[in-house]
Amino acid sequence: MKRSTVKTVLKLGLIGSLGLGTLPAISQANPIKIGFVTELTGAWTFFGTSCVAGLKMATDEINKAGGVLKRPLEFVIQDNQTNPSQALASARNLIVNDKVLALSGPTSSDVALAVYGYAEQNKVPFVVPVAAFPQLTKPGTRYTFRIEPDAAGWGYAMAKYIEQRKPGAKVALMHSDAALMRAIMAGFRYQAARSKLSIVSDILFPQGSSDATVQAAQVRAANPDFVIVNGAGAFDNVLTNQLLDLGIKPEQIIHPYGITTQVFGWGQRSVGSIYGSFFDHGMDNLTPEGKDFIARFDAAASRPPSYAENYCYVTPYIFKQAIEAAGTADDREKLRDAISKLNTKELTSGVPISFDKNGARREYMYFLEIQGVEGKRTYKSKQRFYIEWDPEVIPVYDLVK
Repeated sequence: MKRSTVKTVLKLGLIGSLGLGTLPAISQANPIKIGFVTELTGAWTFFGTSCVAGLKMATDEINKAGGVLKRPLEFVIQDNQTNPSQALASARNLIVNDKVLALSGPTSSDVALAVYGYAEQNKVPFVVPVAAFPQLTKPGTRYTFRIEPDAAGWGYAMAKYIEQRKPGAKVALMHSDAALMRAIMAGFRYQAARSKLSIVSDILFPQGSSDATVQAAQVRAANPDFVIVNGAGAFDNVLTNQLLDLGIKPEQIIHPYGITTQVFGWGQRSVGSIYGSFFDHGMDNLTPEGKDFIARFDAAASRPPSYAENYCYVTPYIFKQAIEAAGTADDREKLRDAISKLNTKELTSGVPISFDKNGARREYMYFLEIQGVEGKRTYKSKQRFYIEWDPEVIPVYDLVK
């Protein structure tokens, strides 16, 4: 989709949500523009389009309530096609032609890394909503801020969960060759030895893989207690179903992360399996605002939101608070300093939002059990484990380069 088309869609959506002729007075003021480079086509399409849905809800709310510094907040959206080269070109275009104040948008770690280099070199504040590759906030980073906990930590969290569930467990790993998956598995391997877990099979699939018949049989023969399944896109469903076809029980399958469409793809036969998350309607500590967000998103999209939509819903509020703290929407250095000093909470969950000196977020993770899947409309989940940890508990930047 072309950028001009996307901008038109968002403006029409705003008018429709408020009612024709009822736009607030701020619509006459010059908007505060944020460039949003995300995945509307390509392998990461669901994450990008879901992200935009959450982003739009929050932006509409902010503008309806008076905007930011009495100006409307506008996210200028460009499709990066899940392609790092296209993402870099889009970032340049947004800065040079659209004169945006800051950048945001990527949900793919590979894509986010391309924008990261441009943002750091050109001193542009860059808030990453849903990409968790640790090197996005490596030591020395100044202008990039990662909302999602780092992916190596997800692997650490999985090892701690398995350790308490079955000490000394045998674990098989099946994962795609993408930056996110590599980081998750690096964190798991590091902590597995310290948690006294045995890795009995470790299978890496090239990007674009579509079948795992032979590898699934190898995993079954290794007789693991648990299988960590981490395929890219639709391949994740292939891995899951081929394991179930061979007799691996749902209770043995752990997904490092799960979003709504993934759970639908795993289906009813995956009841009993576990997935990691940072926001889910099955969590125990949802705020009233979080429950309201879930209800409104569900009514609009006919499905519950997951952490992708939540992080992108949170993103406009981060910009709002930071711009207001900076006292201006025309100074990137002041905005960068304001983001670095944020000490706030997610409206939806109450989880703190603050960043360390390299722009990394506080580390935390939930693990939930699938208890029922109703087609592609909704599902039931139950929180089984929650963990927080110091980001320095594992040598993140040494493990993932």
